[in-house]
Amino acid sequence: MSKKNQFGIAFPLIENYFDTNEIKAFSEKKLMDIYASNNMNWKISSSKSATSFISFLEKKGVLFSNSFTDESNSNKIIYSWKTKDDYTVISGLKNGAYYSHYSALFLHQLTLQIPKTLYLNQEHSSDTASGMEKENLTQEKIDKAFLGSQRKTKSMYLYLDKKIFILNGKKTDRLGVLKKANEEQRYQYTDLERTLIDISIRPVYAGGVFEVLEAYKKSKGKLNVNKLANYLKKLDFIYPYHQVIGFYLENAGYSELEVDLFEKNIDLKFYLTYDIRNKDFSERWRLYFPKGMKTTKY
Repeated sequence: MSKKNQFGIAFPLIENYFDTNEIKAFSEKKLMDIYASNNMNWKISSSKSATSFISFLEKKGVLFSNSFTDESNSNKIIYSWKTKDDYTVISGLKNGAYYSHYSALFLHQLTLQIPKTLYLNQEHSSDTASGMEKENLTQEKIDKAFLGSQRKTKSMYLYLDKKIFILNGKKTDRLGVLKKANEEQRYQYTDLERTLIDISIRPVYAGGVFEVLEAYKKSKGKLNVNKLANYLKKLDFIYPYHQVIGFYLENAGYSELEVDLFEKNIDLKFYLTYDIRNKDFSERWRLYFPKGMKTTKY
């Protein structure tokens, strides 16, 4: 029996497998693993290679090859099943990764700009030790950390006219991660509450602190502040990011009842972001922020 006939006869089973799969974008290795696990069920001889399987699906017009280039100029191919949607294709770069920060802002329609830079967050598989505990946090340690520049990921891919940065976030058990699932699109991204926390902590991945404040303003009427507070408690950061979030909520015009959720345990001075050259100071939040930000009375 010819190679074409074996794949052709099995095609209804293959098509059903991929049509019902939650994932629509795959690395070559992932496709090869899928083939190795299923070729016997599909009644395809083990002598038929995964490469010929992929080639058959491409010729059939159901599998598309998408080329990426990484920071070392190496090529990586992501295959997508019956879709050329950019967000679906790009999600195949890393297993289990989800869109966050500015990408999530766009998906929540909180920015009118169509981003050319995307952020995919791949959580650490286990809790990573920071070398510092909350009880050991001092003003000196905060000052030393935040007077310097914020570290940024160097893991980057180019795809068409887009840059994709891979972030390695802390293990959160996928807190607040949503699924987008329709015929053309299949990817995951952070919900509004998780997104606002993420951009408050890493404004460099959201266009800066002014963009973050605008996102809080545009989220009024949509944001569940109690849910945000609950997320922040679960995430249990060492640094006092509740001071940052309280500052944004106050200056975005949220109610005092909502803002008050974050006005507690304000023991140390903190920073809205890293490396602030010209600083102003909020007495209420004991927080340094860039001079020139329009704020409420502080």
